Amino acid sequence: MYAEDHDRFYHNMFIAPTSTPEEITVPQGYILGPLLEDHAECITIQWILDIDFKNVKESSLVPIVMDNITRRPCFGIFTESNPKTPIAWLCVYSGGAVGLLHVKEGHRGRGFARILIRHTLKVIQNTHGMECRVHACVKKGNTASLNLFLSEGWELQPFNNKKIFFRNPGLSQQ
Repeated sequence: MYAEDHDRFYHNMFIAPTSTPEEITVPQGYILGPLLEDHAECITIQWILDIDFKNVKESSLVPIVMDNITRRPCFGIFTESNPKTPIAWLCVYSGGAVGLLHVKEGHRGRGFARILIRHTLKVIQNTHGMECRVHACVKKGNTASLNLFLSEGWELQPFNNKKIFFRNPGLSQQ
């Protein structure tokens, strides 16, 4: 069905490779660290802009972001000069989907998204085992993310949320 009419879906679905990702060093002047509750609002505002939510109030999405940050692995990259504000981030949703991947405009092209994807995948694999199949949904038209996931060995899959989203019960319990 997907191969016949893949344009009717709003997102592309990717499944992570089962191999351990290679380490990448964070460039000098930057720090990789956990996201905190204080970051939820700025991440939510950017999420609304990235996805182009129509008629959705920020207040209805902040609890989703807050739940991800407080219950599952969520990481950001920060500058050493401003270690309280993330310039890039990635969260894990219940069920094992990675999402909310974003790198602020002035910091793109430095490999931050790749660092976040590899680091987050490694943390999940170390916690839940290699059999935990992490997945990502990438908005149609986001060629930078699409190409990044493909270059990292993630496989494009048919979009079937009933098959994919409930494969990782351990992540939804955290």
